[in-house]
Amino acid sequence: MSDTYVLHGSQQPELLHRKTLADVFEASAAHHPQNTALIFGARSLSYAELNTEADRAAHRLIEAGVKPGHIVGLWLPRGIDLLTMQLAIAKTGAAWLPFDADTPVERIGVCLEDAKATALLSCADLLPQLDSLAEPVQVHTAEQLLAPLGDHHVPLRHRAGTQGKDTAYVIYTSGSTGKPKGIAITQASICHFLQSENAILGVRENDRVYQGFSVAFDMSFEEIWISYLVGATLWIAPKEIAADPEALPRALAAENITVLHAVPTLLALFAQDVPSLRIINLGGEMCPESLVERWAKPGRQMFNTYGPTEATVSASLAQLKPGETVTIGHPLPNYGLLVVATGTEGAESQTLRILPHGEIGELCITGPGVAAGYLGRPDLTREKFLPNPWSIGEHDQRLYRTGDLARIDANHRVHCLGRADDQVKIRGFRVELGEIEAVLAQQPGIGATAVVLRQDSGMDQLVAFWVGANGEATAMPDNGTADADTSTATLRAALGARLPPYMVPVRFEHLAEMPRLPSGKIDRKTLKALPLAASGPAEGSDAAETPAEEVLFAALETLFPGQAIRRELDFFSDLGGHSLFAARLASALRTDQRFAQVTVRDIYQNRQIGRLAQALTAVMDRQATDAALYGAERTVPPPRIMHSRWRRWRCGVAQAITVPFLVTFKMAQWLLPFFTYQYLTGDPGDSITRAVAVSVVVFLLATLLEFVLACAGKWLILGRLKPGRYPLWGMTYFRWWLTDRILEATPLYMLNGSSLYVYWLRALGARIGNDVLIGSITLRVPDLLRVGDGVSIGNGVNLENARVQNGELILGRITLEDQVSLGAYVVMEGNTHIGEWGHVDGQSALRDGSRVPARRIWGGSPAVDRGEFDPASLPLRPVESRAHAIGKNIYFVLGALFISVLFFMPLFPTFILVDYLDIDNLSVGALQRAGFVNGYDVFALRLIKYFLLALPASVVMIVLTALLAAGIRWALLPKLKPGRYPVNGRVFLLKWLVNQIQESSLQVLHGVYATVFSSTWYRLLGARVGRDAEISTALGVVPDMLTLGDETFIADAVMLGDEHIDGGWMTVKPTVIARRSFVGNGTYIPDGTELPENVLIGVLSSLPRSTQVKSGDTWLGSPPINLPARETTQGFPEELTYHPSPSRRLQRGLVETFRIVAPHSLVIAAGYAIVLDVMPIAGAGHWIYTIRELAVSGLLFGLATFLFVAFFKWVLLGRYRRCAVPMWTPFVWLSEATTNMFEGIAVPNFLRYLRGTPFLPKAFNLLGCHIGRGVYLDTTDITEFDCVHIGDYSELNALCCPQTHLFEDRVMKIDDVRIGARTYMGPRSTILYSANVANDVRLGPLTLVMKGENIPANTAWHGCPAMPQPDNPR
Repeated sequence: MSDTYVLHGSQQPELLHRKTLADVFEASAAHHPQNTALIFGARSLSYAELNTEADRAAHRLIEAGVKPGHIVGLWLPRGIDLLTMQLAIAKTGAAWLPFDADTPVERIGVCLEDAKATALLSCADLLPQLDSLAEPVQVHTAEQLLAPLGDHHVPLRHRAGTQGKDTAYVIYTSGSTGKPKGIAITQASICHFLQSENAILGVRENDRVYQGFSVAFDMSFEEIWISYLVGATLWIAPKEIAADPEALPRALAAENITVLHAVPTLLALFAQDVPSLRIINLGGEMCPESLVERWAKPGRQMFNTYGPTEATVSASLAQLKPGETVTIGHPLPNYGLLVVATGTEGAESQTLRILPHGEIGELCITGPGVAAGYLGRPDLTREKFLPNPWSIGEHDQRLYRTGDLARIDANHRVHCLGRADDQVKIRGFRVELGEIEAVLAQQPGIGATAVVLRQDSGMDQLVAFWVGANGEATAMPDNGTADADTSTATLRAALGARLPPYMVPVRFEHLAEMPRLPSGKIDRKTLKALPLAASGPAEGSDAAETPAEEVLFAALETLFPGQAIRRELDFFSDLGGHSLFAARLASALRTDQRFAQVTVRDIYQNRQIGRLAQALTAVMDRQATDAALYGAERTVPPPRIMHSRWRRWRCGVAQAITVPFLVTFKMAQWLLPFFTYQYLTGDPGDSITRAVAVSVVVFLLATLLEFVLACAGKWLILGRLKPGRYPLWGMTYFRWWLTDRILEATPLYMLNGSSLYVYWLRALGARIGNDVLIGSITLRVPDLLRVGDGVSIGNGVNLENARVQNGELILGRITLEDQVSLGAYVVMEGNTHIGEWGHVDGQSALRDGSRVPARRIWGGSPAVDRGEFDPASLPLRPVESRAHAIGKNIYFVLGALFISVLFFMPLFPTFILVDYLDIDNLSVGALQRAGFVNGYDVFALRLIKYFLLALPASVVMIVLTALLAAGIRWALLPKLKPGRYPVNGRVFLLKWLVNQIQESSLQVLHGVYATVFSSTWYRLLGARVGRDAEISTALGVVPDMLTLGDETFIADAVMLGDEHIDGGWMTVKPTVIARRSFVGNGTYIPDGTELPENVLIGVLSSLPRSTQVKSGDTWLGSPPINLPARETTQGFPEELTYHPSPSRRLQRGLVETFRIVAPHSLVIAAGYAIVLDVMPIAGAGHWIYTIRELAVSGLLFGLATFLFVAFFKWVLLGRYRRCAVPMWTPFVWLSEATTNMFEGIAVPNFLRYLRGTPFLPKAFNLLGCHIGRGVYLDTTDITEFDCVHIGDYSELNALCCPQTHLFEDRVMKIDDVRIGARTYMGPRSTILYSANVANDVRLGPLTLVMKGENIPANTAWHGCPAMPQPDNPR
């Protein structure tokens, strides 16, 4: 242990004088007698007047026997008399025990008795209530004490013998035992605190200070006594103003208040600024960073204080500044803070283990503010107040264990991270188990109690264990007159009367004796594993009166066993439901055919049980109406064409024959330049400069050739297709599939956002008008797309006008009339039409047959009308001359080629380094010449050798690429400002080039995403990224406009703040994601969005810019709905989720470095092995044979990448199973490495060509999937393979995803996704883990099946989240 890990405040011995509070006030009264001390309404007192009145009251108290060492209760309404009486007690030398005016008399009596108080100081209005005190106490009223003295010549009596070690005040806090605990603070401690904190705050004599805290809350000392210390003025707000967050800021401004002490929650409610404030001091709870951004400004100081009552108000303080992490700062002068290992038995200080800075543990406080202990609680005092082994002087001999988790960062700032005790989280609510145990123990006949959080039947639930007062189930009550009733019903009713429903245990288990550890403590681990008795039915529930209530109540009783089900209860706030429970409830209701159309959204919109039952009745009536209108149409699945195995595999063979050519077509872009470089550097005298130049030319030619061959292939193979239905696995399907694979292989990222995209689509047969701007799209049949003039298409748009359903390839037209705007992540199926000036918002889906009328805005999934669009809301489209258009096109061509070549260049230093490392002693050819190995062995050995040599070379390539990208980005567009820019202007063109840099660099840097290095990459590009932020794949990012707070999490494929383009104008706005917010997979966050702290945005969701989001919110869907509660994962220490140790950071960094460089190393190694293998053939002039060998080798390389990933997965991970694993653990790193290499090398080099073939399901089965016969699979978006179950003859279209894991709460939760037979999944639909989709289900485009949800058989669903839909839009 080392005292160097103790963080000390500045040592200021002059603040350690043994003063008393009365001394502090009287010194100010002597120096500033005419200063106004107190203002309350129309009444005010100067320091001299307040001193006089307090002296008079103190005189009478001393006459009554009050003296130093006594404790006097203080119970008055807020106002001047309250503070005068407080000062009067201080002047006697006694200590006061304050109570809030609303404190129940019973609690006052408990505290007075526990503190052995000698008197209670109150007022005439409250006096009648004191008659109910169990133990009478001497009561003085303010009216009596402040009355004029009869004889003005009688000398006033003053305190005598008051010392710094005497108690100044006692404050009671709630205890987990159910009994309040009193904390006594000495005169020396509080006087030191006042001077110590104000040495930093700087409250002055001319300040006007707001007094709003109850005197029973020790933060009131910062208001009252720091003001007394300097002679400032206190303005006491009337109760009605203090409780009104709208009136209070107006009153503060009117009173010219300069100093405000407050809890962050109060300040956050202020609707207006208070210009007069120069000091804001926050404390009592965590301060959100958004509050700092809002309130900090020049000329105003903001502070955040931290400290428990046991350490005298506050022990640390941080000055808050915008853009900086909110911490609890540094210790106050003469204080010390340190972090010790959690779980240490605290009876002896020698057992404490101090932790180095950066590690997380329990926060401890030392210094002159540490209290002596708890009144009358020696056991608890010994546990929490310990001798300080690292003391540096008399003032810090004692140490207090706060029970809070914390860490000290490299800048010596302390981060408070929450409680380390027995708080748990159930259904989104924080619960202290000790509070439940205390209430249970107060019931007659109950002895020892223990409440634990268990997971039974897959659900978290509270279980209470108890033994009788005499070790029996039924014990005699105190009066001994009758047996105590300890039945479950009685206990549940008793706890329900005092606790919220979510805190009432589901089960009450009687034990003969409580299991205990050797230390005598209850063995809670044993209780968590103990078998439970059979449960009985819940008592106190309402009787079901309708068929809907019968089904609903039964489902709720299963979901919340033991809890009473009543109509007035709220599913979330009363029963404690959350997102997973809502999905389970919906699934349970759907098992009854009368409620097959119930959705999760129904539950969120009808939270009260009675209202939900009414909604279910409406669902039942709607289904009956549908059945009458459509008859069997809704229950009989559409006709399905069942193809023979011969037809399927006949097509598969044809597809397999084309795969080598497809692989060669794609690999030519890098393999031909690779071959050229090696061919021209084979001899010692060859020029590297010439080889590089020729290789670059070959790269450019190969790139251009890809576009030419793809266009030619489209017309030669497919020609022009017509809308209609074509048999799956037939000739038309094969031609379409082959063309789709060829077009997909072209480097279209080079065209994104440019006019070149328009020319490309026209060349493929699409009819595209003028002034069209396309961000990035997937288009399945170009011939069936018609786009009018002035259309804007955003990023990540899926034009899915070809899909497979019911054994048929369905082709349909997509028509976008003039001036249409499509937002990012829009999905459109075929046979859809958008009228002139029609607008579709981002993250929306138009299914087959949808039509958007002219000048209407549609949005959501499924898209619905959101209102009218007014073309006048846009500025006039900028006019572009023909010369400018030609120049712009030339710019796009040259820019795309320049950036492509630029990011091809880092390969050459890689080649040079590999050649440098490839010394003669490592030659493999010598082994062949000596006859030790054959040709195949030589190829394998070369592959291994060059893989190892390429590892360091790949690091060089990746670093050079990142630096090159960042350098060019800053050189071209140093700082982009928010605003609106014409799409033909300079800013747009430069931004397009920056986008090209990001897109091109991703060809090398794709492995950086979802690693510890991704934050650094985004910072290099200009984004502001906080500490410990996790970024998987953020798309559409405008770096200058993006701010990510500390510990944010951006999941895969998030469209994050991309620019908005409409009517010829580009708009960019700042996007801010605040601390610890989570953005789920595939979510669309438009530019201009500001998410506050601790917000969760669910999978496939969208947040329109007008959405009002509050800190702690959970939003899901498109359109989004606000979830009142969500399932949370708890129980993992923060060092495994948010704040890992340095060693874990290093371990993860090493694993992820390998996962980044390994794919590149494998490609380079394969390139060397292939090229060196065919070099002798090329040298002999056999070029046709050389091309054939390159093609075969390319195919074998693609297959090898798949086998490499399979080997990596099975050897290091084995079979995936249901689990919940924190992020900073090796399993997660290896799992993510497997996913990264699967997506980085196996998919692009091999599996992408198997999409839509009979071979892809077989390949996935080799990885562990359970995919049945005849499954059509047009997606590779599968990760935890063993958890995916797909039934026979199901059809999964493009971009579908069985999502088997999520990272909410920074815990990787994995579970099965089960998809039944003959199920259809439309484009970009997603099924979350723990969901079960039955047979013959149809899911429309952009549909989300929530985790835990069950979709009944033979139904059609569409939406995010899923909702019942007819098979064809009406």
